[in-house]
Amino acid sequence: MPGFRTAVVSDEDVDILVRGPVTTQDIAYVRHAVAGARLTGTGVSHIRFKLAEYRGGDREPVAVAQLNVELSSRMVRAQASAGTVAEAIDRAVAALVPRVARLERRLTHAEAGPPSFTGEAWDLRTARTIPPVIKIGGKARRVARHKACPPAAQNLGAAALTMDLRDYDFHLFVEGASGQDAVATRAGAAGYRVGADRPDLLESAPDGVPVADAPARLPSLTLPEAVRALDASAAAFLPFTGVGSGRAAVLYRRFDGHLGLLTPMW
Repeated sequence: MPGFRTAVVSDEDVDILVRGPVTTQDIAYVRHAVAGARLTGTGVSHIRFKLAEYRGGDREPVAVAQLNVELSSRMVRAQASAGTVAEAIDRAVAALVPRVARLERRLTHAEAGPPSFTGEAWDLRTARTIPPVIKIGGKARRVARHKACPPAAQNLGAAALTMDLRDYDFHLFVEGASGQDAVATRAGAAGYRVGADRPDLLESAPDGVPVADAPARLPSLTLPEAVRALDASAAAFLPFTGVGSGRAAVLYRRFDGHLGLLTPMW
């Protein structure tokens, strides 16, 4: 994209990663928003903002703010988009504060043994939509980022809690009982869905975890087939397994119009 730039701005308590035509006023507003939320001086540490503004193509400009913090070495995250950077910052901060409070409560009342999810206040929202960009500054669309992550071994309850605390629409993890890759996704008010190569081997969801449907089998696709399948849908992402490997992956739309690919590191 023309004029695209990347820079890191460090404050005493906040790191700010800037991409695109984000202004110094936007950066200054981060400090104001963080101070208003009283995030500094508490148990929260490693406050990191990512700010981006995407222009061009065939849609309206969109600003995105992502806020990452740590609490007791656990990551909490919020992401928001809006018409302006300042509005996106406000939305991200407002969404992060109750997530931090939720994790604090769980840590304060943690008991020995497996975690309980009974009575948990789940974030039963729908997955975000990212309108596709047809024209990308004269450049062909591509898989612009391939992120290999170390998947955590979890049950569906821990995976759903991770999604809520980190504001994820999808989560790639290793299902603890079967030892296979699985992908959890959001199902709105119905709760969560989970898919894998062998869904029949997945353990039932723990008590208190809302599950919309029975576990589903992820489609087995090559990467070009996954790209075509995502193009043919209005979805923001597509979980699938690689042909012949059984390993899960997620192809997703990026705000810049390109695609991203998430795969397990091992």
